[in-house]
This record gives sequence, structure tokens and C-alpha cells, in this order.
Amino acid sequence: MTDINKHTVSIAIGTTMFARYADLPNTVSHAIAEFIDNALQSYRDNKERLLSIDPDFKFKVTIDFEWNADDNRAKTIKISDNAGGLNFQSFQKAFITAETPEDNKGLNEFGMGMKTAAGWLGNTWSVQTTALEEPVERFYKFDLQYVLDNDLKELPYTETPCPIQDHYTIITISAPTKNSPSSKSLEKIKIELASIYRQSLRAHEMDLYVYGDPLSFEEYPILEAPFARTPDKKSIYWKKDIDFKFGKYRATGFIAILREINNIQNGLVLLRRGRVIVGAETDGRYFPKSLFGSQGNFRFKRLFGELELEGFEVSFNKNDIQDKENLEALMEALKGEIHTKEFDLYTQADEYRLDENRKVVRKLIRKHDSSAKSDKRPIDIFTPKVKDQTIFPNTDTPVTTETTVIGEYKDTYKIKESQYTLTVQYVSDNGDNLFWVDVSKKNEHEITCKVDTNHIFFKHFGKPTDSVTAILKTLAIAKFTAREVADNSASDMMNYFNQYIRETKI
Repeated sequence: MTDINKHTVSIAIGTTMFARYADLPNTVSHAIAEFIDNALQSYRDNKERLLSIDPDFKFKVTIDFEWNADDNRAKTIKISDNAGGLNFQSFQKAFITAETPEDNKGLNEFGMGMKTAAGWLGNTWSVQTTALEEPVERFYKFDLQYVLDNDLKELPYTETPCPIQDHYTIITISAPTKNSPSSKSLEKIKIELASIYRQSLRAHEMDLYVYGDPLSFEEYPILEAPFARTPDKKSIYWKKDIDFKFGKYRATGFIAILREINNIQNGLVLLRRGRVIVGAETDGRYFPKSLFGSQGNFRFKRLFGELELEGFEVSFNKNDIQDKENLEALMEALKGEIHTKEFDLYTQADEYRLDENRKVVRKLIRKHDSSAKSDKRPIDIFTPKVKDQTIFPNTDTPVTTETTVIGEYKDTYKIKESQYTLTVQYVSDNGDNLFWVDVSKKNEHEITCKVDTNHIFFKHFGKPTDSVTAILKTLAIAKFTAREVADNSASDMMNYFNQYIRETKI
């Protein structure tokens, strides 16, 4: 029989305070982020030891939900990680509200996150953890009603022997409060968490899974175009790197211009200690008037950026920056960094207008994205090769010229049981090729079909249309398929083209 030792841990605070956690201002994503913060800080604190034990170690956090069949709300939320775990000293302090850690320079700085977040989501929650090189698993459970009924100042926890090489933390939240999420909000939670932890996901510091899906952050496309006042000169990549100090404050990151106006992607995202504080996708961005001007102008709609702030304090639940007055002063001082004669981001954002090709491309992409929503299944285009005498010229000419991407969208295809992503890129090239296929990322199952909107074809027959795009991308994927699974002959290519064109989506 396994030996289990019982102990107690302090939860010292007025017990009525526990009942108020659910009324604190918060969101589901920011509440879950508190647990991810703790796990991420544990990984950073123990990274060298973890890698010394296992050189191939990969830090992972998993968020799972169990849904109530009656109302589709989460009846259980489980957050698991394989970081360093809570050692004995940390465990003793972990359940005392506002017990500030000795080292509060990381992500777990206030000593409130786990308790308030758990209590905000559920009335019952537990922590199951074992720390690096400690051969015991500790288990603690908090039941709000039991604590209130008995006016408790401490709660028991158990210690159970476990393999010394184990290290993990599992937090389980049940007896949901009014704040428990519904299954309909799952996609929003994924998007917001990917946004909050964009830096860690970019750096491959962490694998983050929500309800079985790995999260990743999709970068926003940045404008690449000539300066608005010199349209005949070469294109410029409109992104300005920032490293600016203002007294004890500092801002690093970038400010850029969106490739296309987008009222969801514009605005500033503010980060601190490597995670987003303000601007996590659906939270609402920061629009300092000194940089963005008045709402509705082109600069307001086009500018975006990310700024890592130093010297500022944050709210206890890490969803707001304190000291707004100095934050505004920092933004005012930053204005000179992006409004220079050499690189005038301001004027470009104010005066740049899409040319006719870009307007057409934008409409095509919107139409494609709207129609694709109804059918997200990969298109299976593999069929047995049919021998005939159809002839089609080989247009696979290598292209090495630099191109300016003015718009793109993606489709998925199933080629001989393997799923590929085809990116259709509309480019402004003035080259000899109407379209060509880039397979430089074939090993990652990515193919790119580039369509030159400045090709003489469009001057003769009009602007790009959805039907012309359908034919060109069909030719591209048929060419690729003929090369990969057949003899790469013109006959093979036309057979695949004829088979696929019946199913193609615009």
C-alpha cells in the first residue's frame, strides 16, 4: 500500500475574501494565463537543470476542458505542465494570498495569480505537483464552501512517494463559477492565449496546447511599397525597430504599417517580461493619440506594433499598465523615432493608397476567405495516372527576381495521402512569368503559387479575376502533382488539371 503523509498548509486571509474572487474584473484567457505564467517561470528558473537531465526536453503546457452537456459550459478545467514543479518551500507559500515571492522579477510577481484565477473560474480546485529531484508528489485541494462553513485558516495536503525523475504540476478546477467559459468561446480563448504568449511561441520556448490543438501566433503582413510621395522609386519594407529610453522607462520592439487596412490588427500591443499585457487580440489595442492621431484617419487604421515596456508596473491580474501619465509621455517622446526624413512612417501611413491591382486582389482574397468558411476540408486531388496524348507546354521556368507580395490566401490539398498548404500570392513583379510555383518549402508541405498582377496578360485581358486565379492555381497544383507522383509530363499535368478543375475553389 502506498504511504500517504498528511500535512497542513496556510491559507491565511479573511475567509469572506475567497467568496469575492469570482467578482473580480477578469477574462477567461487572462485567468488561464496566470497558470501558464507560473509554469513558464518555473521552466525559466529550472531550464538548465531540466536540460541537464534530458537534453531533448521540451517545455509543454496543456489546457483541457470537460463540457457540461446541459449548457455547454466548462465543468472542469485542467492545466498541466512539465516544468520544475513546486518544491517544498514554494508549496508552503503558494496558497497564502498576496505572499510575494522572494524573487518577484519574473512572471509570478504578486503571489495572487493562481489563487484568484482559480477562484474566479471555480469554487473547487486542486494542485497536484512534484518538484525536480524531490521523490514526493504533493496534493492540495481547496473547496470554497468547506472553507467558508468552517472558517478555516489552513488546509491539509498529502505527500505521496513518486519517482525522483518526475516533475510536473496539474491544476484542476471544478464546481464552476459564473465565469466558467462556454464551448462557443473556445476559439477565442485559443486566439487570445496565442496572442498573449506570442514571444514564447515565436522563440519555440514553449509548446502550448488548448483542447488538443497546438497554438501558434500568425504574424501580421507588413506593407512593402514605394514611399507615397515617390511612387516610382523602389519598394520599402515599412517596419521600424524601436529601442527608446525615457528616464527610467524603456520601450523596445517595432512599429509598422499593415499591408492592408485592418480594424482588428491595427494599434499597439504592450508587453512586459515577454508576455502581452494590453492588446491580446480581442482585448482592445492601445492607440496613443500622439502616434495614431484621431480615430478614423488612415494612420490610425494602418499603424500597428509591439512594444516591450520596462519600468512600468502592471495590475495584479496583468491585464493593464499602471502609470498612464508616464506611458503617454513615453509615446509622445517616441514620436520622433518613427517620423524622420530618412524613414517617414507617419507620412506613408497617412498618404499611401492601394493601387488598382491591390484593390482587386483584396476583393478576391475576401471573396475566397468568405466562401472557404463553408468547406474547410482538404481537397483530395490524387487520382491514378491516366495515359493519353494530351500535350501541354512546360512553363516551369526558374524565377529569381525579388517580388513584392500585395496579398495572399491559403488552401489545403491532399496529394497522395499527404496534406499540403498552397499559398496563392499576388505579386507586383513586371516579370516574364504570368505565374510560377515556389516549392522551396516542399519538405514542410508548403507550396506557393505566385501570380504576377503586372504581367502583360492582365494589361490585355483586364484585372485579375477569381476565375483566372482558379485556373492559374489549378495549373500550379497540377504541375506540382505531376512532378511528385507521376512522370512530370505535359500529359500528366493536364490529366491532373482536368480532374481537379471540377473541384477547385476560388
